[in-house]
Amino acid sequence: MWLALGTFALHLFGAARFGFFRDELYFIACSQHLAWGYVDQPPFVALVSALAAPFHYSLLAVRLTPSIAAALTVYAVCFLARDLGAGRFGQLLAGVAVLFMPANLALGSMLATTSFEPLTWTCTILAAMRILSGGGARAWSMVALIVAAGFYAKYTIVLLAVALLIGILFTRERRVLRTPWLGLTSLFCLILVAPNLFWQVSHHLPFLDVIHGDAVKRHALQNGLQTEFRSTWHNAVAFFTEQVLYTGPLTTAMWLLGVWYFWQRRPEYRFIVVAYVFLLGVCVALGAKGYYIIGVYPVLVSGGAVLLDELLGRKAIARTLVFASVLVLGAFLTPLSMAVLPVQRFVQYSQMLHLTGYGKNAHLIQPLYADEFGWRGTAEHVARVYDALPAAQRAKTAIYADTYGYAGALNLYGPRYGLPTPLGGQNTFWLWGTHGYDGSSVIAVGATQYHLFVQLFKSVKQVDVYTNPNRWVLEGPLPIYLCTEPIAPLAIMWPRFRYYGP
Repeated sequence: MWLALGTFALHLFGAARFGFFRDELYFIACSQHLAWGYVDQPPFVALVSALAAPFHYSLLAVRLTPSIAAALTVYAVCFLARDLGAGRFGQLLAGVAVLFMPANLALGSMLATTSFEPLTWTCTILAAMRILSGGGARAWSMVALIVAAGFYAKYTIVLLAVALLIGILFTRERRVLRTPWLGLTSLFCLILVAPNLFWQVSHHLPFLDVIHGDAVKRHALQNGLQTEFRSTWHNAVAFFTEQVLYTGPLTTAMWLLGVWYFWQRRPEYRFIVVAYVFLLGVCVALGAKGYYIIGVYPVLVSGGAVLLDELLGRKAIARTLVFASVLVLGAFLTPLSMAVLPVQRFVQYSQMLHLTGYGKNAHLIQPLYADEFGWRGTAEHVARVYDALPAAQRAKTAIYADTYGYAGALNLYGPRYGLPTPLGGQNTFWLWGTHGYDGSSVIAVGATQYHLFVQLFKSVKQVDVYTNPNRWVLEGPLPIYLCTEPIAPLAIMWPRFRYYGP
């Protein structure tokens, strides 16, 4: 319990260091249009963001729930280690290893659809283990409830459910599937998620378009680094590399031991290993991103901790060295995953690790951190352009952002500068439409749809550009255009602006 509380405190400390991540700005906009679904995500993150509205969407309020989820994940891991027979050492080792997993550090200190996967996946596997241990109706009901809850956070929990089913089917524990509870649980789960499924179907399954857009848009960062590829082979190499990067070097050794532990020492739980191998195969075949299965590792780490607890026995020195290594290395690498340092101190830290240049070439190289800068500055620059327009033109001028990040930033910060509600062409912003603007005057933010601007407007002038040096790793200067003389009313042109994808 104390370790879970420490996890919660640590995540809150890192939560308010910089600013909002682009997805969080989008979630806040979605929270102002609550629905059973959105183009690219289920509704839970929007609901969590709505809970922060009474607190004026402060960083801490928005990120409170993922911090709680991170703490509960650590608690669940310690509970699992104890349930598997680990003593105090094994429980603490499992909890500390999961606490300092780079992916968990990052996900617990920001709101993302993936932020709840370590918890929901861990609890789903725990419930499946309970079924194999004779848990009966209660365990089956827990599976349905947890999978449904995880589904409303992120759809990928369906992949885990299928993997666990296949894992059980291909081991001797398949006998537990010879029960009407399997069908009843599936039906119960389907009923629980039906509102979101209906929303997706009624909007022509836009999430499938998002998946397609994700598959075809695999671009490098501004510094040239690329982690996602359209080539299956190159993407597979990146995927397996990221499994190590997202879990950390020593924790990787622990979850590998966990794979061996569940296969050799606990044959009744071999389904976990089969499920894990299935997940790897599906992700490689589909060209998935490296973090898509991050939720499976807390359970594997628990198995590794139990095995180490058994192997080290009463060897106090060995136990101390193992525990201290996980603790010290995890703490030392924490600034790479959680914003515990001010930005300039972090740049110095990354210089010490030879991850960035020196002097004038020193940059903020963590993409997640870089994406927390520049949003308010964008709104300020757009406001200057907007305020400089003649009053008559300003009254009919729409503000359009080419990505949901900039649209979300203008939605949150724009009212402070007297800006109207922005329009957007990406994902659910496009569904929210033109807000009645005729398109006779549009301030367009971003260049990714510049080709559309010049096709649909006779006059397209760049009127400003915004640059934030901390965003260097992600993108260059942000152009701002004034578009006038449209070839048709904006409502007619609007379908051309739609983009479903990342």
